[in-house]
Amino acid sequence: MKIRAYILIMTGAIVLPIAIFAAVALETLLRSERDAALSTMKEAADATALLVDNELSSAEAALRVLAQSPHLASGDMENFYRHARTADRGDGGRTILFLASGQQVINTVAPLGATLPPPPDYVRTRTRDVIESGRTVVSGLIKGAVQQIPVTTINVPVPIDGGRRYVLGSVFSPDYFSRVIDRRAMPASWKLSVVDRAGYFIARSSEPARLGHAANPLLMRAAAGRQQGMVRFDTRAGVDAYHAFTRSPMSGWIVTVSVPAAEIDGVARRAVMLVAIGMLAALLVAAGAAALFGRRLVNATHGAAASATALGHGGLPPRPRTGIAEFDHLQRCIGEAGRKLAAAEGERSALLQREQEARALAEEQVRIRDDFLAMLSHELRNPLSGIVGAVQLLRMDSPRPELKSQAQDILMRQSRHLTRIVDDLLDLARLARGKIKLDMGPVELSAVVESTVAALRMAGRVQHTLTTNLEPAWVRADRTRIEQVVTNLVTNALKYTPPGGAIEIALEAHAGKGQAVLTVLDDGVGIAPDLMPRLFDIFVQGKVSLDRSQGGLGIGLSLVRSLVTLHGGSIDAASAGTGQGSVFTLRLPLLEHALVDTPAAAAPARTAPATVLLVEDNEDARRMLAAHLEASGYSVLEADNGIDGLALAHEARPGLAILDIGLPGLDGYQLAARLRADAATRPMRLIALTGYGQASDRERALEAGFDAHLVKPVKFDELARELAGA
Repeated sequence: MKIRAYILIMTGAIVLPIAIFAAVALETLLRSERDAALSTMKEAADATALLVDNELSSAEAALRVLAQSPHLASGDMENFYRHARTADRGDGGRTILFLASGQQVINTVAPLGATLPPPPDYVRTRTRDVIESGRTVVSGLIKGAVQQIPVTTINVPVPIDGGRRYVLGSVFSPDYFSRVIDRRAMPASWKLSVVDRAGYFIARSSEPARLGHAANPLLMRAAAGRQQGMVRFDTRAGVDAYHAFTRSPMSGWIVTVSVPAAEIDGVARRAVMLVAIGMLAALLVAAGAAALFGRRLVNATHGAAASATALGHGGLPPRPRTGIAEFDHLQRCIGEAGRKLAAAEGERSALLQREQEARALAEEQVRIRDDFLAMLSHELRNPLSGIVGAVQLLRMDSPRPELKSQAQDILMRQSRHLTRIVDDLLDLARLARGKIKLDMGPVELSAVVESTVAALRMAGRVQHTLTTNLEPAWVRADRTRIEQVVTNLVTNALKYTPPGGAIEIALEAHAGKGQAVLTVLDDGVGIAPDLMPRLFDIFVQGKVSLDRSQGGLGIGLSLVRSLVTLHGGSIDAASAGTGQGSVFTLRLPLLEHALVDTPAAAAPARTAPATVLLVEDNEDARRMLAAHLEASGYSVLEADNGIDGLALAHEARPGLAILDIGLPGLDGYQLAARLRADAATRPMRLIALTGYGQASDRERALEAGFDAHLVKPVKFDELARELAGA
């Protein structure tokens, strides 16, 4: 038998099952398309019901907000009337305030003070139901008492202190919900309707004259006691139609979508026809392909030869599919060999590319490291140079008083500079490890800004025109960390704005957005466009001169962003470019209600102890602190280890002890435990002085028996407060 006969037999064996399957599939598809069209109608009804409920929910929310009006609580009806006008929903929605009796007090459709008609019985009944149930009530279609036109209403209870009870209502005009449902893009033949619980039209996408008329009884019987469904009956115009309905959970109204049955069935038939034509075309193509199969045998042979030739020349051989298993297997083998060769070449290229990328990344990391070390070296050498110079000046024989005072100022200023650098680096490291713990509480942000600006003015840092416009804004935050953020932003503006420039600080409380927005605007050097995307990255700075007059390690803004993110806020920057100034905008979540701490009863004043025990193994630090304490009027007992410190405490019984943690003999924790265990030394006030400043270190010190925890280098104003028992 020739190959053509085999091909004909094979074609018949394939086409016959396909034809049978196609007939079954087309019938199934017809039903599926009809079901899909009906499902689309149901979805349209559900979406329209949701749209209507959203309008009612929005009106209810507006009434709930209006119910909290202080003017209503105080009986100031004139101001409450103006407030109520803001809750109106355009010309189609008005606001009414009812007494418990149902009598209207305010109706925004009429001027304040106008005589309002007595309430009908249904208004009295509805008002009583709202007050007794305490729930929102949505009416059906009723006649308005003032304008005498059909309207719908939503009513919410308003309890007032003193036993007064009101009801607030939002009134919707006859065409209000028609305009709402008209927002949905629907085919012209689809009809949308909203029917109240009594069966009267509230809204229609067509035939507006039927608003207020009764809906088809067949629809009302089908919808009785059901949340949603699908029915088919003739419309009043005699058109056979499908009707999908759903009941609004909020109002109990029925939303219907009506579509002519001919349109639904026609869509399904057209879809089936298209599929049938496609199936027939596929069968014809299959028959034509089978007829050509014999010719493909020869072509397959030539194709295999061409693939082998291409592989021999190092190219990627083509892989034509012949439909013949033997030839396809041969082509796959040739193609697999070609792919392996190509894959090996591609892998080599990829390895080379990754090596180049890794080298570039390593070079970039080395550059960043070198830049950071150079910045850190410069930032440390500057204050150290000032400190060394001041110390040399103080060691001179009989320095002039003004030079001595200047040297002391330099020592204090540069020591604070070094402390700030170390604190920033430690904070950044803690943030990277997730070790920062926030002491959250209510904070008045404008007070933080004012104290920050005042401190910078006292320090002589402000040589600019600095103006503030601050609204009260309460946020939930860690006050210390927020002061750190604000100080960094203001210091940045001072640093990058030439003396005499202008800086504006504004704070606004956006109650609607629930945000406190702080902006710091300057007319300084601005931010280059290429720097803006990386502005908040670590170690990133703009171009600086060789002398680095503006200083910094490039970690301040990265620290700011991390702290603000921990508070649930955001920080962004904007600038028109170099020399065009810049503006930084800080946003923090606003507390719903301002919290003001109730002043606590004044604690009884404590008398500072006359004798202080100082246990510190660093001789220079101990001598300087002892000198400061003696200059402040204290008698100081010194020890350089824990054992001698314990002996001095038992011998002299001082009222207060300042203990280093890292001590030889007994460490600070052990020494504090010994002192607390002895009844003779138990009343002694203990202050931990240590270089370990994390929250866990402070907690451990307090658990060991310390009354306070101070971090080196000690700030003498903080120490003075602790010495006084503050």
